[in-house]
Amino acid sequence: MRMRTILWDLDGTIADTEALHFHAWQAALHVDSIEYEHATFLADFGRNNREILTDLLGDAATPALIQEISRRKERLFRNALPTFTVPPLPGVIHWLDELQNAGVRQVVSSSGTMANITATIAKLDVGDYFMALMSGYKLPRGKPHPALFLNSAAAVGVTPADCIVIEDSVAGVEAARRAGMASVAVGAVAAKPVLAQLLADVPGQPCLPVGSLLDLTWTHLDALWQAAHAVEGFWPSATYEGPFLNAATG
Repeated sequence: MRMRTILWDLDGTIADTEALHFHAWQAALHVDSIEYEHATFLADFGRNNREILTDLLGDAATPALIQEISRRKERLFRNALPTFTVPPLPGVIHWLDELQNAGVRQVVSSSGTMANITATIAKLDVGDYFMALMSGYKLPRGKPHPALFLNSAAAVGVTPADCIVIEDSVAGVEAARRAGMASVAVGAVAAKPVLAQLLADVPGQPCLPVGSLLDLTWTHLDALWQAAHAVEGFWPSATYEGPFLNAATG
């Protein structure tokens, strides 16, 4: 029996946390006199901290420094969360309700720490919609590697072809394609040429770009699930390097 499942990215997909994450990154890096531009932040969105800091620090990057800055940033995020307005993005509550009422399994699949995930979900008061909360924070490779999404599917006992990933980043969409999952690219990323180039360069299950979840319909989702099953067995791809470490679950 097919068990239809939605894997939700969290930041920028469910929750409008962009300003809060940028604030936390700037404050964390300021301690070490490192400037962090908003354009760089946007380009890094969806990647894990280890990879972001490795690129940002260059030759100065050491495991100890990466861990120190990463922990500082996540602590600053959680400390500031109660003081920031973090609304659900347009259409999110509607679709959480619709999917739950239809018996679709829902999972949060985020690159963030489990502490950040649980704090954000609690602030939005949406925890009961999800079968699992999955963190890619401690995985050796983050998006666009497919480990997080493959682990998320395994956590709720479904196959990649059962899953649709909802993402707001190019790295996340690429991870979905490499995991053998259909996807919905939502928000500003939907109109970016880099997304179109990715979809041309990286073969995989279909991706539907939408400017907002308000534009999404059941017809769209049904078509994505049907298309994914039509090519079931093509994946995992040759780039999948399993087995992976287990992500933290809630």
